[in-house]
Amino acid sequence: MFALGIIQYDLEVRGPGQAGGLIFYDKGSYSDGWRYLEAAPASTEWTLKVWGGYGTAVTGADGTAIGTGQQNTIDIVTEYGTSEPYEGKTDYAAKLCNDLSYNGYSDWFLPSEDELNMIYNNLRSYGVGGFDELYYWSSSEYDAERAWYQNFGSSLHFISVKSTGRTVRAVRAF
Repeated sequence: MFALGIIQYDLEVRGPGQAGGLIFYDKGSYSDGWRYLEAAPASTEWTLKVWGGYGTAVTGADGTAIGTGQQNTIDIVTEYGTSEPYEGKTDYAAKLCNDLSYNGYSDWFLPSEDELNMIYNNLRSYGVGGFDELYYWSSSEYDAERAWYQNFGSSLHFISVKSTGRTVRAVRAF
């Protein structure tokens, strides 16, 4: 549920979120300021974007669990700033998500590995959300050279060098 004035609304997984995307996770109750995770619409998706910073470990960006994507994104953008340190790209995955403003909401982030898997399980596997059979970056770093991504054609998780171009879709918590 979310409160609008004194009215509370129940939202459903695969239903619309506040910002016009689709809800892919409901933890059952509000805690830590959120209950739902919402994937941004397909129109905001980016392709062939690097995770960035090959050779540079990001302290704190190793969270894989649901609820860690936002902090991972903050840690990555804090470490890299306006351009990632390997190729100097200003459009790296976490920054794109962090900078997204859509339908009046600017609290987007790159999902963690487990959040990305929930997108696959609750949206992609049902054929909703406009997710293609592509490789999507997570915000979960594996080591200084690699980060986690997921194949949305097979549901398998892999690690890849951070300088590889992959697809990026932002999410938000509310």
